[in-house]
Amino acid sequence: MSLTVEGLKAEGWRELRSSGFTAAIGQVLFRTDRGAMEAGFIAAPGIGNENGGGDVVHGGAMMTFADIVLGFAASKASKNRYCLTLQMTYQFAGAARIGDFVSCKAEVVRLTRSLVFMRGLIRAGDESIGSVDALFKPVGQPDQAGITGKGE
Repeated sequence: MSLTVEGLKAEGWRELRSSGFTAAIGQVLFRTDRGAMEAGFIAAPGIGNENGGGDVVHGGAMMTFADIVLGFAASKASKNRYCLTLQMTYQFAGAARIGDFVSCKAEVVRLTRSLVFMRGLIRAGDESIGSVDALFKPVGQPDQAGITGKGE
């Protein structure tokens, strides 16, 4: 897999719009594969953990990424522009390093009128490094135009 944003876009990945705090981890890209949403980013030096010598991605950055991905997928599933994170549990099983392509495949476990139950598997390249379970609450009116990423 190409480890440049341009290379990933050439392989069908699209840009996920982000601003404010969510932009802190860098450019997040996404794609849909057989109905499942997957997102990823190339780990940049700015999110390194000083305790790991700076070349290991900080756990807070990993949790932020998981929240972004599962929240985006929950919004798409519920057809609401926004979903609030009510609960999230992240299980660390390994570490990502600066330069790795970190990805998460999001899965809707259950969708009700008022809640979206989500889970995801976090990978660094081909290695599983974590899993996440989360609960989201859709807020506001359903988005009639649909939730989209940039260029969609």
